[in-house]
This record gives sequence, C-alpha cells and structure tokens, in this order.
Amino acid sequence: MLRKSFLRLKGIQQPPEHLYELRMHNIKPGSYHELNALAMEHMSKRPATGGKCMGYWTAQMGAINQWLHLWQFDSLEHRYECRKELESDQQWQRVFYRPMQKHLTHQQNLLLTRVYREGTASTLSYKYLMQVSPHKEIELSGPSAILAATFNIAIGDGEGKYLHIVKARKLDDLIPINPPPDCVSKIMGPCRWSTSLGCVWR
Repeated sequence: MLRKSFLRLKGIQQPPEHLYELRMHNIKPGSYHELNALAMEHMSKRPATGGKCMGYWTAQMGAINQWLHLWQFDSLEHRYECRKELESDQQWQRVFYRPMQKHLTHQQNLLLTRVYREGTASTLSYKYLMQVSPHKEIELSGPSAILAATFNIAIGDGEGKYLHIVKARKLDDLIPINPPPDCVSKIMGPCRWSTSLGCVWR
C-alpha cells in the first residue's frame, strides 16, 4: 500500500528565548534526613555554572520523599556546557554529587518552554502548587494564590501538556477546588537553600 505523508508549513518558528529543565529526584525511604543534611552543608557552595535556578522544592503532597528543581538555560547547548562544567568539578562530585546518588531511587527530567511568567521574583516565603494539565488555563483557589508561571512540556512525560506553578502565602489556598480530569498536582515547599542559590521562587 502506498502511503503519503504531508508536511504542513506554518512559517519559520522563532526559537524560545529560554529553555527550562525540571529535574525530579526520588529519595530512598529513610534517607531523607541524611540527604537533607548533606544538602544543607554543601548546596550553598554549589559551583556557579551559568544556569539559573528558578526554584528548588521538596514535595509535601502528591509525592513523598521527592525534590524538584527548575533551571533556566539559554539553549540546549548552553545546558550541555553548564552540566559538563558541573560534572568536571571534582570537588563538587566528591563532596555532594556522588554521595547524593546513593540516597536516590529514581531521577527524571522534563524540558519546558515558557508560556507565562510573573514579572517579579518572590521576596517572601511561599508554598507552591505544581500542576501538569492538558489545559492552558488554571483556576486559582484561595485569595492568596498567584499564578507564578505556565510552561509547555516539550520533552518528557506529559509532552504537549502544560505545567503550572502557583504560589500562595497560605497553604490551604493552594488546594484545587475543582481540578479537571487528567491533571496531576503536587504541593511543595521551598528547600532551605533556595535563597543561597538565588532562586526566583523561594
């Protein structure tokens, strides 16, 4: 059977201004406190490699024993160079990266492109909701809830869906009132080293 494929041209698409990588680390049961102590000791000394840390969180609802951290890069090539520099830092590998690995059960990452981001960095302490949804819009719950950012998942689990980050001063203001089907949400708190890393959301 002869099959034909057609390419629909929509014009030249401009590359995104930035790319974002969401990294997720699942921590072994019973290892959280030891790993947290390791990070408290060393994370403030993490080598500056060029990528910008947007947020570093620990999951409180929707996952257990999980860290999530979001990084901004200029391009995939920029990300590659930043990761290469970090991996070549033998001191960092010795004191943190290799000891961290023994406490993890699984690692995962997503490549994101930005749809929306609030214009200012967080100067106060917030709690956060991260929701993966097929919908571009998200319904905010309590009065202190603010949409911090929306991303499109370009590569990884949930490709084509949207990833929303909502922040609130009050934890209960993050609870989705009428979550639509096919959404997956997590409530997160910023890790204590978020400030030393210069995170936008802390």
